[in-house]
Amino acid sequence: MSHPGPTLPPPPSDYTTYGAPQYANGQLLDGQNAGQAYPGQYGAFAGQYGAEPQKSFLVTWLFSLLLGVLGVDRFYLGKIGTGIAKLLTLGGLGWWALVDLVITLAGKQTDKTGRPLAGYAQHKKVAVVVTVVFLVVNLVIGVFSGIAAAAIVRQASTPPIVTAAPVTSESAASDPSADPAATGEAATGEDRPHLAAQTLTGTGDAVKTVDLKGVPAVVTFTCKACSGNTVLETNGHEMLLVNAVGAYAGSHLVDTSTAATTELAISADSAWTLKIEDIDSVPTSTDKASGHGDMVLYWDAFSDKAAVTNKGEGNFVVQGFGSEVPELAVNKIGDYNGTVKLTPGFVQVNSDGDWTIAAK
Repeated sequence: MSHPGPTLPPPPSDYTTYGAPQYANGQLLDGQNAGQAYPGQYGAFAGQYGAEPQKSFLVTWLFSLLLGVLGVDRFYLGKIGTGIAKLLTLGGLGWWALVDLVITLAGKQTDKTGRPLAGYAQHKKVAVVVTVVFLVVNLVIGVFSGIAAAAIVRQASTPPIVTAAPVTSESAASDPSADPAATGEAATGEDRPHLAAQTLTGTGDAVKTVDLKGVPAVVTFTCKACSGNTVLETNGHEMLLVNAVGAYAGSHLVDTSTAATTELAISADSAWTLKIEDIDSVPTSTDKASGHGDMVLYWDAFSDKAAVTNKGEGNFVVQGFGSEVPELAVNKIGDYNGTVKLTPGFVQVNSDGDWTIAAK
């Protein structure tokens, strides 16, 4: 009678993998639990060898808040492509940076692998409060900076005294009992220094130092025998007063803003005369004014509308200083005929021909 031989062990399973739970006859080995995580199992767990730690919510939020327009937050999260795009567009002109900041504060931001940020629950309240305070403070600073910039621009473009009416001999004579000094203060609206008339002469190119006391003045330049380029420049706000060819005679306002003139540069090929006078010397016109070439006048009309004509070939410019901001009423080339707004006050006319200004 034959005896059974020894029982052979079962063949090894084709499904056994390194580091995975091992079973014997369908049962877990001693010390194993169903669903237990094994560090050696390939690609399954965050704690496995070589896996990166989660990105910090706190660091991401600070980068997004302070350097979001440069894409630093996305570079930190490993999103290099969108980080470069964000950098090149300056955070989508700010909108992309703002959206990323909101997403981060809402806890929806992830790293390049889609994992959430570490520390969101602990720091979200502080991050939201600090962000709101930061944005409000920057908004207030921006508003005040805008107001300050507007005030500086307005101050630079507003003539400080040139809007005042000149004190003429006729206005002083109309009231024999009026004190001349008091009349001057009343007309100008403040006690300002008055310039004594001065005349400078020369031949050819020259640079003259002048003291205009920081107030508007009238400069009359004459070069009757000039045949080449004739130029008159200042180092003040107006810069280029005369740029003509041949003989020239005309008047110009200088220092209509806060930039004070201290030098006058002349370029001429003949003898010239430069006369500097206070703005009180400007002639006053009421209903109609006419002239030839460059001229300064005080427009004391009953209306802020004027009919303007010009007969010439070059630039024709009419600039008024009666309002807080200078008015460029006309800026044309050649002949002109039209009606424009011209607030009563000082007026600078630039022309190479005959012109008229009549109240409407």
